Amino acid sequence: MKPLKYLYLYFQDGQRMVLRFPQQADDVASIARGLRKQLESPFLSIEVDGDLLMIPRESIRYLQICPGPAVLPDPCILGATVVD
Repeated sequence: MKPLKYLYLYFQDGQRMVLRFPQQADDVASIARGLRKQLESPFLSIEVDGDLLMIPRESIRYLQICPGPAVLPDPCILGATVVD
């Protein structure tokens, strides 16, 4: 069984959506390619319970994936901590 990941989507209007899904790939290069494709697309495309959910990127304030992917986008600031 593949490890589970969580995607937290924070929208411009203040709403939040949480999705749970299995790790999409084991190969580090494949993970990096998939992440890059999602970042370049005008929509975040997610299969949810057999349906296709397409979220316009302009409606997303920010997103969080945890635990983080094995490969991070380049460039990426490492070792940060949120300070309130």
